[in-house]
Amino acid sequence: MMKKILMLLIWGVFCTTSVVEAQQYFIPKYKGEKVERDFLLDNPKRKWTVTFGGTYNMAFGMTDRIALKHQNDVVSYPREIGLSGASALLGVGYKTNENIVAGVETGALFQDNGIAMPFYGAFNYYYGPATVQHRYRFFNYMHLGPQFYFDKEKSKTVGAMAGIGGGMRLVVGQTGKIDFRVGYQLNLRRPVVNTSGSYDIPASKVDYKQFAHVLQVGVGIMLF
Repeated sequence: MMKKILMLLIWGVFCTTSVVEAQQYFIPKYKGEKVERDFLLDNPKRKWTVTFGGTYNMAFGMTDRIALKHQNDVVSYPREIGLSGASALLGVGYKTNENIVAGVETGALFQDNGIAMPFYGAFNYYYGPATVQHRYRFFNYMHLGPQFYFDKEKSKTVGAMAGIGGGMRLVVGQTGKIDFRVGYQLNLRRPVVNTSGSYDIPASKVDYKQFAHVLQVGVGIMLF
């Protein structure tokens, strides 16, 4: 019995050795080394950048502010709104270094209650070096400037906007660069005070402002 078991063990070792030798024969001894590639997330030779993109805006609240100039009195109250829209934007920026890009953006905002045209200064700060071994790079941004309204509701044309948020730059293909961003935006609109009827306070003595709180999601494609 012991002899049979010993023969089976010897036969198993022989078969295992044969399989290993066969694998070593068919599998190369030396595997190819992994080549690390550097991705260029910014072109240092170009100081100017041009981007085209768009945003989706979803308002989640509004604050009305009414100031009575002759009484030096201010009344503010919040209200819920269901307002959304989308915009198309064109931006021009200047790179002071590989981390900072400052410029302007403008375009058209199409929303439920009409059309607006933002025109604001844009400041982007990109983290880390421009050349890295992965396809992404994070950044923060700030927007500030006037916004012009051409909408269905009666309001003064000139308003304002301010935004802050963050995002990620992604390298697509060999050289394509896309910025994805998400943040908070505050829009200022100045509705026209209703002058129909009889009031104790003239419209010239009333300052009426609306502040819309907006969640903004956007994408920008770097043209060059």
